[in-house]
Amino acid sequence: MSIPRRPLSMARRLQIVTAAAGASALLLTGCGGGDSPDSSASEETGQSSSAAATGAESASPSESGSGEASPSESASAGASESGAADSGMTDASQGAQYVQNAVSAGYALNEVGDLPVVTMYTDYECPACQSAHPLVEEAADSLDGEVTVVVKNFPLPMHDNAVPAARAVEAAAMQGEADDYASALYENPDDWTELSGSELDDYFKTTAEEQELDADQFSKDYSSGAVASIVDEHASQAEELGLEGTPSFVVGEESINLDDVQTADDLANAFRDATKDAPEDARTPAGGTAAPTAPAED
Repeated sequence: MSIPRRPLSMARRLQIVTAAAGASALLLTGCGGGDSPDSSASEETGQSSSAAATGAESASPSESGSGEASPSESASAGASESGAADSGMTDASQGAQYVQNAVSAGYALNEVGDLPVVTMYTDYECPACQSAHPLVEEAADSLDGEVTVVVKNFPLPMHDNAVPAARAVEAAAMQGEADDYASALYENPDDWTELSGSELDDYFKTTAEEQELDADQFSKDYSSGAVASIVDEHASQAEELGLEGTPSFVVGEESINLDDVQTADDLANAFRDATKDAPEDARTPAGGTAAPTAPAED
């Protein structure tokens, strides 16, 4: 896994070494606004090669708009169709304070406490994010009590279903199950990346049922302005940080150098090194001051 040696840049080339016996290195092209949407990584997962910006033309968060747009503009388009954030909060299972914390801090993959924080900006439709997911999970587990790894959304315009997928994860987060729900999306991209409209909405609801969530409340949260605002604000933060694509990892406002990272242990060590000499404000996630939403207890 390698990221170019420049501040706040994307993982243009991401090397993943699988943990299975006899594993081999797989070189992936990271997802970014400047990448060609018909890249080999997209072709390998059967994703749509449309460059249309992701947004909503109707009340359904899964509908896509057209034209050029930045990630935050794409999320904003969907938010406006689902209802303004303030009006949507009354329909969501969590209130304004939760939304403020989620915008500020994202959701955590491991122990939350007075710990340095690494923030991952992700796109659930991004092939590189899907491939990196097992390494990130393993690294986060090994860092319990040392470093908190949190996740925020950076849906990219080249991915038609990135915004609704981000909303689905945030809806699951409102029931304390963001990590498991995100894993289901990362691990089964062929099941949902080609869907659209009500079929996509139904898939996300069915996945919520399989995760033993309150499916009706999930659907309300998924379509709420509260969830739309979380996704929108995360994307805006990513752009303010100068991030160009996904996955991106930052401590405070500085990107993490992942040159020569090939294993989960390497990744955990990179996170340790990045947070070791970080200033005190690195104990809060990028773009925020609140404690991250903790994982659900087993």
